[in-house]
Amino acid sequence: MSMNNLVGFAIAAVLAAIVAFPCAGALRKHPGVFYALAVAATALYVWALGTGEGPSAFRPLLVVMQKGYLACLFLGIVMFTGVLDEKSALRLRLQPIRGELSILSFIFIVGHLLTYLPGYLPRLGTLFSGNATIAVSLVVAVALTALFAVLAAMSLRVVRRSMNPRTWKAVQRASYVMMALLVLHVGLMLGMSAFGGGVTRSTWVFWVYVAVVVLYAVLRIRKACADRAAAKDA
Repeated sequence: MSMNNLVGFAIAAVLAAIVAFPCAGALRKHPGVFYALAVAATALYVWALGTGEGPSAFRPLLVVMQKGYLACLFLGIVMFTGVLDEKSALRLRLQPIRGELSILSFIFIVGHLLTYLPGYLPRLGTLFSGNATIAVSLVVAVALTALFAVLAAMSLRVVRRSMNPRTWKAVQRASYVMMALLVLHVGLMLGMSAFGGGVTRSTWVFWVYVAVVVLYAVLRIRKACADRAAAKDA
């Protein structure tokens, strides 16, 4: 991983931790402020991307948006919170802001999407004949974003409160489909590079994603088994 990527990921990790912990109360009380800041940051990124403006010192910040680090970290917090024990201190702290973090994740993923789609979509037809892997990955990315948009919209408080809790929870299970699409997208984009020969940045990134997904799957299954056992004992 290049220095810019490492610095970008570190910045994203720090920002995600600040929002999820010290700023959790503010996010819960004033989510609109955070959404506005996220939209402004995404708009600034798109402007810098399109015009080439901005000092080189902004490069690590641009990498945060380009690679989707912040979006993935927020989404990771949301997903892993769901596999924690209901009574754990960490879950009790993060559970109230899962919806807000989901919306922030979606806003930032739009910036990642706008990095690549304008250049690739007009050539989608030729990509299928020349590089089907990238073409399929882009189609998956569009489907993933559409599903993400629906789930993010349902995370809005006004929407949650207007829906039947059972219906809302049932639709939220589509997040597993979203995770599967995300894994497929990353696998298609990085898999060819990762196994193209030699050890590259893509190789390490690919296996990090694999490790995270496997860990989540193990914890999800463990949580489901624990919930089933508790239901039988009740």
